[in-house]
This record gives sequence, C-alpha cells and structure tokens, in this order.
Amino acid sequence: MNKIKTLMLNHPFLSTLIILPFSLVFVFAVLDLIINVIIPFLFALWLTGWIYGTLVGASMSRSVYEPFWFVRSQRT
Repeated sequence: MNKIKTLMLNHPFLSTLIILPFSLVFVFAVLDLIINVIIPFLFALWLTGWIYGTLVGASMSRSVYEPFWFVRSQRT
C-alpha cells in the first residue's frame, strides 16, 4: 500500500487520470438513478395525490400546503 501511495504522490496527474474513469462512472450511475427513478417517482406521487384530491373533492389548497398529507405523523 505504501508503494501505491508513494507512486501517487510522485505522479499526481497520472493518478488523477487513473481515478477519473471510476469516479465518472459513479457520477453517471447516481445521476441516472436520480433522473430516471427518483424524479419520475416524485412526479407520479404528486400526480396521484392531485387526481385523488380531484376525485374525492378535497380542496386544492391542501395539496399545496400539505404535499405529504397521506403520511400520518405520530404526534399528538
């Protein structure tokens, strides 16, 4: 391990070029997850609450001021 550390300290540009593809793959994977899974899920959740409120006849101001009205807290 000390040999690798010494090599990296002696050649920082080369070390950065070796690490860059791995960090780039990690960043692409995280952004892909956020853009393709999390954001559509949040929009679908919002749209579901909006449609439910429209069908049931709930007021539209509740969905604006309480976006997670379907999650009940344990506060008394």
